[in-house]
Formats: sequence, C-alpha cells, structure tokens
Amino acid sequence: MMFQEIGPEPERGGQDGLGWQCVMDLHRCETPHLDDIAWVRRTMLEAAHRARATVVGEHFHRFEPHGISGVVVIGESHLTVHTRPERDFAAVDVFTCNSRVNVRAAAAWLVEAFGAREPRFVTFGRGQENAIRDDATHLPGDWGHAGAGVPLIEPRDNLYIDHDDENGGHWFINDRTIVSLQTAYQTAEIVEFAHFGRALMLDGKLQSAARDEYIYHEALVQPALCLHVKPRRVLIVGGGEGATAREVLKHADVDEVVMVDVDGELVGLARQHLRQWHHGCFDDKRLRLLIRDGYEFIVTTPDRFNVIIIDAVDSFEGGPAEALYTPEFYRILKSRLAPDGILVIQAMECDASEWKDHLRVRENLSGLFAYTRSYLTFVPSYWSTWGFVMASDLTDPRQAPAAEIDAIIARRELAQELRFYDGRTHQNLFALTKDLRALLGEK
Repeated sequence: MMFQEIGPEPERGGQDGLGWQCVMDLHRCETPHLDDIAWVRRTMLEAAHRARATVVGEHFHRFEPHGISGVVVIGESHLTVHTRPERDFAAVDVFTCNSRVNVRAAAAWLVEAFGAREPRFVTFGRGQENAIRDDATHLPGDWGHAGAGVPLIEPRDNLYIDHDDENGGHWFINDRTIVSLQTAYQTAEIVEFAHFGRALMLDGKLQSAARDEYIYHEALVQPALCLHVKPRRVLIVGGGEGATAREVLKHADVDEVVMVDVDGELVGLARQHLRQWHHGCFDDKRLRLLIRDGYEFIVTTPDRFNVIIIDAVDSFEGGPAEALYTPEFYRILKSRLAPDGILVIQAMECDASEWKDHLRVRENLSGLFAYTRSYLTFVPSYWSTWGFVMASDLTDPRQAPAAEIDAIIARRELAQELRFYDGRTHQNLFALTKDLRALLGEK
C-alpha cells in the first residue's frame, strides 16, 4: 500500500514546544509477523534508521498468549509499538524533538512493512500552549477534539468523501481506482475501497459496493417478485450493474426480463469489472437488454409487464434520469402494467432528517394506485436509510404475513439464494417509525 501524507511537521521539531508526535493506528495489517518479536524489533529499528534517528537503546517484550510491546529509544526521543495479532492491528507512536528526524519516512515504512490496509494518523505538537487539553477526562479515543486544528484523520489524497450536505458526510479510504470512464452521459468509476471492497461511482457518487450491494438489490427486487403470484414478465429501467436483473432471474417463474438502460458504456464496464454484481446474468437467455432511453421506451412500447422496477440514479434536478421521476412518467408506467402488476421505485434516502425527495416520489404517484407503500432499509456503504416505494392496485405489502413470504421463498427454492430477505425482514422493511409516518403522511 502506498503511504499518504500525514500532515505538516513543525519547523525545528517543535521549537515552540517540546516536540512533535505522530500516533498511528495500523488496522487490517496483512503481515503474518505481528506475534514475531524478532521481526517486530527489526521493523521498528529499520523505521528509526529510515527516519535518520540516532538509536541509543531498545527493549521488546512478548506477552502470552500473544502481543508484543517495544520501544526504540532515539537521541531525539522514541518510537514505540504494541501489536494485537488477534485483531490484525498495531499501535505505533513516534515522538521527536528534532526536525532532522524524518517521521514521514518512518511512517511510510511502517505502513508498508505491516501491510496496513487501513492506516490512521493523529499528528500534533507537544508542550505547546492549547495543543492538548489538560483536563483529567481527556482520553486517547477523544483526540479528534484535542485542540484547534488537530483532526482524528489527517487529510490525505485517497479519501473519498460522500457529502450528505454542506454540514457533513462520511468517508472511505480508496485503495485504488480500477477504471475511470467518461461516457456520453456520466463519469463512471470503479474503485476499490479498503472496507467495502470494489464499488461503482457515477459522477462522483457511490452507487453500490461489493460488501453490501446485496442488501439494496434484494430489498429493491424481492418483495415485489415474491408478492406477485406469477411474475412472468419483468421490466427493469436502469440497473446498469446487472445486480437488479440478477435478483429477478433468481425466480424460475420469470419468463422474460427486459432491461432498459440508456448508458451502454456503463453496462459494458459493469459486464467486464462487476461480475460479483451481475453473476453472468447478461448471458441468461431470459434477459433482453436494450440500450436506449427508458422514458422513450415506456412511452412507445405496447408491452405490458407483471412487475416494473425503476432502478435509476437519483435525479430531480438534471441528469439522465430526471424524466423518470415525474407524475407524467408514472401515469404512463401504470398503463404498461398488467392488471395484477406491481411497480417498485428506488426512492432515495429516507429518514427523519432526510425525507423530502422520497416524499416527492410518493406524491407523484398520488391517486394512481390503490396501495402506495414506502419501505426502508439501512445500507452501510451509503451510511443512510434507503427508501423504496411499491405501488399496486391489488397487493398491499404491509398486510403480507411473514409466514406467507417464507412459504413463497421455500416454494420457489430461493432460501439459499437470498442473504438479506425473508418473511421477518419483509415485516421490518414496511414497519416505518412513528416520526417518519407523520412526515410522510402515513397512518
């Protein structure tokens, strides 16, 4: 793993105080030597050497049943280490009072040697006024608030920050960018996140990640497919990764899936790099892939479908999917449903603090169906609760007993195919909290 910058070193090793300290948490260490005292000793001495420090002493101790602590005393101060092999973790501290010591070089070597896939750093001056709070409650886990300008994670150029709004967001460590492509419609990137694995980004926004995409895609597809008695013909608008089609094709009763996506370059990228998503479903004879505008297809097709799934990117203000979120489009969609049909729409983030876009989807469906129901699930990589809307004239998903859903899953031999969805999950998906029901106008 390539080392990233850990922040500025003070001139003269902290001439306005006692020195400069770098505290490193090395998570997900891939080295097999975390319990090898000789290896840990050599590694720490090499770190001191690479920092151009003057070694004046050292001591290392191995604990039972595992774990090593050690210190390298240098003329400029010290380097310390403690390993936790059972957690693939090492904690390292480098303190120097002389700017001649190259702390960056030492840190880079340690990240590389330990094979740390998630290195984290805190850097700060010591002995400087207001550098560290002096109250008795201050603990290492609270260092993120220790004095002005001391972040828990130092700025680095491999962070992807997903901004919720101008006030906050969440972040990922991006180990590498596998491919980046400017299509005719959007910028598509496939990256490798340290925690969530391979991920698809569109115009800089996370769409899905390998570790938890199954949650989103099973929630989008399985409730409608399981509730429909005979889902012979299914239409997917969007879904370029292929995972939505994958979920539909798990049902042997499905005779044909028509998937319409406007961005053929994105679909090609997914076919090549996101097999974990599509599982080869693009080669299934039941799938008919059409590279064309979804709105145009719906307006012009004479076909009718048992289930229609809208898996388009979020869009109310511009973008290739904007037309797919209008009342006019939903009215046309209903005319493309069979009388027993079910419509499902991915309907953006939905919780008590972020719900207006979801409500707008529901309002655009107002009066079109006998039953219009919101349902939700938390998607870890989104770090948010994601909303979906199901609409039908015959089926109220809130009334489906858990035992009935489980019986359908068993009859269709889906139990081994589903990681997320079953009868109990179905009940949880449609059980909105009191505050959210009030916001959405549900009884």
